[in-house]
Amino acid sequence: MYNKLNMSLIIFSVIFWVIAAITILLKSRESLKTKTGLIKIVKPIPALAAAVFTIYMNLPSPALFYLLLAIALVLCALGDVGMEINILPGLGLFLFSHIFYTSNFFFQSLTLGLTIIPLTAFGVCLVIMIGYIFFYQRYLKTTQKEVEPALLKAVNVYALMISLTLSTALLLWFSSEIMLGFIPLIGAIFFVLSDSIIGIREFHHDIKNAELIILSTYYLAIFLLSLGAILYTF
Repeated sequence: MYNKLNMSLIIFSVIFWVIAAITILLKSRESLKTKTGLIKIVKPIPALAAAVFTIYMNLPSPALFYLLLAIALVLCALGDVGMEINILPGLGLFLFSHIFYTSNFFFQSLTLGLTIIPLTAFGVCLVIMIGYIFFYQRYLKTTQKEVEPALLKAVNVYALMISLTLSTALLLWFSSEIMLGFIPLIGAIFFVLSDSIIGIREFHHDIKNAELIILSTYYLAIFLLSLGAILYTF
């Protein structure tokens, strides 16, 4: 069992990070940015690999937790393609992925039984994130770029949803009492960081080496989130 786990994790990690590195190279080098067709093919592969890994590690009958996690990862892969076309479809697909992450983490926490400490941690985390969204929105409004107010509102909805992903990841960790449950939580934190940088780049100002930072933190986020497939046993 452990040999299978170790070998599968090694193979998955190699595939994931080799393709991720290729994507980061393609997106970071000005001379390669024109290869949009190739990027659309390569960019979603790590998330798809993570979805396959999630299901494979829990065969023959994956529980609902792993199925929902895999769906969220597939939606991330679709979002990767969408972002290469236009930010709106990309944002919409990632919004749905976070709906699945949040629903999955919350439902599993509910199944395990909610107690005062996990609920308090969830509430505190969510309040902090709402405060973060408030100040983040105020910062974006100081931009010299022309940004449609409706688009900023859409960003706020997305920010709230990703905050719920982070908060419910914390809730699940506390509810499960699994020591390494903090790893998917760190993944959710990196997701917030990656998307925050995207927002600043798109709506406020250009950032040096933005693609390198955004993709590195994003791929780290989904990699760590996908490890929930082996860290949590339901």
